[in-house]
Amino acid sequence: MEPVISVVFSLCMFVNGSLDGHMMTDGLSKCLKAKREAERNLSQGRENVIRYECGQVKAELRPDSEGNLKIYKILEDKY
Repeated sequence: MEPVISVVFSLCMFVNGSLDGHMMTDGLSKCLKAKREAERNLSQGRENVIRYECGQVKAELRPDSEGNLKIYKILEDKY
């Protein structure tokens, strides 16, 4: 299956100011819910500064091993 270019909502994790991970979500409300859960699970006293942001991103999507589309690469972001 060919990669797909699409605008999707994504929860992005930044570690010390650099994008470290991202997860496609089904809309803004689900993204904000996942952000709240992730922020609650952050350990206290960690060395790295971790920040989560929800936003629409233009991304290259590719299927995973089960055939579900996942963000492979973010091309443009809007936070």
